[in-house]
Amino acid sequence: MFLKASRAIIAGRWLSVVLWVVLAAVLVQVAPNLQEEANTSQQEARSQSSLEAFKAGELIAQKFPDVQEVMNNQVTVTLYRASGLTPEDEAYGRALEQFLATRKDDIRLKSSNSPFSDPQYASTLLSEDRKAALLALNLDMEYATRDNNAWLEQTKDVIPQIRDHLSADAGARDGAPAPPAGLDVHLTGGNAIWGDVITLQEESLARTLVMTLLFILIVLLIIYRSPIAAIFPLISVGLALTISQGVLGFAADAGLPVSPNALVFLIIVLFGLGTDHSLLMFSRFRDNLVAGKEKREALRSAVGYGGEAIFASVCAVIVAFGGMVFAQDANFKGIGPPLAIAVFVEFLVIMTLIPAAMAILGEKVFWPFPPSKVRARRLREGAEGKAAKAGVWERISASVTGRPTRFIVITLVALVPFIGLLAGFRFDNNELRALLPTSTDSYQGLTVLRENFGQAAGAENAVSIIIESDQAGWDGDKLRTIEKVGGDLDALPGVDRVTTPTPASSAEYISPDGTSINLSATLSYDPYSEEALDTITEIRSTLKESLEGTNLENATAYVGGVSAEVRDNLETQKRDSVVIALVVLLGIFTILAVLLRSLVAPVYMVATIVVAYAATMGLTVAFFQYGLGYSGLWIDAPIAAFVILVALGIDYSIFLMTRVKEEYHTHQRSNTEAVRTALARTGSVITSCGIILAGTFTPLLFSGIKSYLEMGFAIVVGLLLDTFVIRTLLVPAIAVKVGERNWWPGRRRPHDEDVTAEPKEALPVA
Repeated sequence: MFLKASRAIIAGRWLSVVLWVVLAAVLVQVAPNLQEEANTSQQEARSQSSLEAFKAGELIAQKFPDVQEVMNNQVTVTLYRASGLTPEDEAYGRALEQFLATRKDDIRLKSSNSPFSDPQYASTLLSEDRKAALLALNLDMEYATRDNNAWLEQTKDVIPQIRDHLSADAGARDGAPAPPAGLDVHLTGGNAIWGDVITLQEESLARTLVMTLLFILIVLLIIYRSPIAAIFPLISVGLALTISQGVLGFAADAGLPVSPNALVFLIIVLFGLGTDHSLLMFSRFRDNLVAGKEKREALRSAVGYGGEAIFASVCAVIVAFGGMVFAQDANFKGIGPPLAIAVFVEFLVIMTLIPAAMAILGEKVFWPFPPSKVRARRLREGAEGKAAKAGVWERISASVTGRPTRFIVITLVALVPFIGLLAGFRFDNNELRALLPTSTDSYQGLTVLRENFGQAAGAENAVSIIIESDQAGWDGDKLRTIEKVGGDLDALPGVDRVTTPTPASSAEYISPDGTSINLSATLSYDPYSEEALDTITEIRSTLKESLEGTNLENATAYVGGVSAEVRDNLETQKRDSVVIALVVLLGIFTILAVLLRSLVAPVYMVATIVVAYAATMGLTVAFFQYGLGYSGLWIDAPIAAFVILVALGIDYSIFLMTRVKEEYHTHQRSNTEAVRTALARTGSVITSCGIILAGTFTPLLFSGIKSYLEMGFAIVVGLLLDTFVIRTLLVPAIAVKVGERNWWPGRRRPHDEDVTAEPKEALPVA
């Protein structure tokens, strides 16, 4: 297919260059901002979620918009001194509250509460040992449920201003009182927490782009020693990224779910895959020129045979990422399909722009070391009777194909202990710990809150219970039912307190339209603990039982809050893990079966990538849980790593086995000889591809975000394991051991001469 398409691609080289450059320029000007669309999409996904916790949040936002937004737009200043607050500390707290009131317009301050200005708050905002005090600030900001982008912009404007006023630096304080020496002052809660999360994500995005570009440029310069061959892949992928962002901006505006997390992976995946695909074609083109082919013939072969492998790779990646559309989790659904679209765009750009560069420049693309000089040197050495030395990959391929059983046994025995480490795998449910480093201001403030006001302190601990009656109005009988429900819930072991309306205060709990009532409860545990999640399950079952047989048995009742969201997300992740794994593995097996025209080879190719994933996660568990003492891995990490490792890791087996297929069918080699030749000729380039792809994920290790760190570690380790062990040793050894049955039920095709066919004894490549 690609041999025929190569003629059109080469003929339209200038058209391709103009088309992609113009399209990128137009999309930059007219496409919706992808970051803003992703923020909006995330908010819409939450509002449309089928999970009970999100249904509760959405119904509360509809029925009690002011109550919901007070929690979103409330931040807390924490004051802490280990030896106990001094009179100077209390004076500072009072002066700070007064100063912030003078800047209320700048920081959007609606009101404030503290034990310094009002003694009635001493019981709730001053710790029993008087080591910590809280200053609650209620902000007048846009409702996040109404306009998430406006809320984010206001948060990014206001939170840094408040933090400046709390600074120990006189210049930054802008007239605010100076905190006494030794007093720890932090800003946490609501906007402050999400302000830190947003800042970290934006910094991670910028760092990822810079580190990825530098890494790829350095590696390509080392591989080709040519600035032209190093720059063209970056230019091509840069155009693909720009076009993808524009296309996804329009798609998100039209309703495609797009997660803000997709933006980081968009950069990593496109630059990693795009560079690999460029490298594959450049290397095939260079090999052909060294072998003595004329430029057009060499280019047709590179595009034809290289294009087949790249197309299969892209199909596997699209199937893997596209399979996430079956997820219930909004984050997965907002990452996978957008990446699948972007990878398809990358394929179109790379498959036309890279051949265009080679067609326009010829061997000059490798300047200052053109392949003709390498060929001339090889011919000269041959004429002088100098035997070509066997390269590293020739020796590796000969060893693996000569003793396949030994390599299969050694490889599996080496991997089994790492797989066994999965027995200690645990989930870490703490969302804040996954998103915020412990060094951030808001996390330190939250620590002060919990250590001095109890593990259940803070809005995170609140459990929201909303009951919507099928008939408007709340008479005495209904309120007595609510009182009974409150008593049943309050009796549960994990519930600290339940707040229910009294006849005098019932108006505060009833929605303006008279259909719904909002109750609240606080838990006795850390909101992210297993005990808290179990308590949510008990609350839901007790609520249902308590309403049965009453005048509210037909009412709609939801339980929400942070603990409820974590519980629902965890259950969803477990379900999604099974569904996504089955869809991805089945889809990739189908692609491999069609590509290789075999039902045997795809079985062990898929099986080996699963083995590699299991060993990788075992190493990840060992590093983080046993090595660094983590309580577990963030709930997103295992399935995200699975999809990415299967999608990208299978690429190298595809690159290898498509070359084996070519050697077997086109060049009529025996199965063992086809494997040996394919491994020898692809070893260098595929290893380079693996290093590049693993390198593009390394910026995640420096993001400061725990969830990114865990995923980045697993993906980097997994890709390197697949590159140096699975594809180099295990897959070729199995392919040799299986023998001619590799290609069942297909048969060897009759030899068909083609102008692009390579001679059996092509010159070895430097």
